[in-house]
Amino acid sequence: MNRRSITAATGAIISLGLAGVVFMPALLLSTADVGVADYYAAGPIGLSIVGVIALFDVIVFLSGREGRTDQITVAGLVLVSAVAMTMFSLLWATAITPTLISGFTAGNAWIAFHRWIVSAGAFAIFVSAALYTQSVLSL
Repeated sequence: MNRRSITAATGAIISLGLAGVVFMPALLLSTADVGVADYYAAGPIGLSIVGVIALFDVIVFLSGREGRTDQITVAGLVLVSAVAMTMFSLLWATAITPTLISGFTAGNAWIAFHRWIVSAGAFAIFVSAALYTQSVLSL
């Protein structure tokens, strides 16, 4: 396997994992927790856009890996979307108030770390996209 294929596969796997992490609170927290909607809507953009871009990046990374799309186009798409996703996740993570986090039950204490895991995942996709772009442009 060449470096381009490895970075594309890694980016797709991380993107799929991030999409799962983004939508985890909606799946795991009960509907009685009214704070879930507020949690996703925090900040000017909210969290859902990060999950949607992550799913988009899965498709783009895999199309680049399989050679179904021009490599330079894929590199540009994943790099720009990864930068946007990282910025959106940081904007959302910093907009969450301690009051919002404390509204969840003690059994859901993991939610306090969720926002930083999302931001770290988005940054990991950015690193993978940057490495993919570097491998494409160094042909």
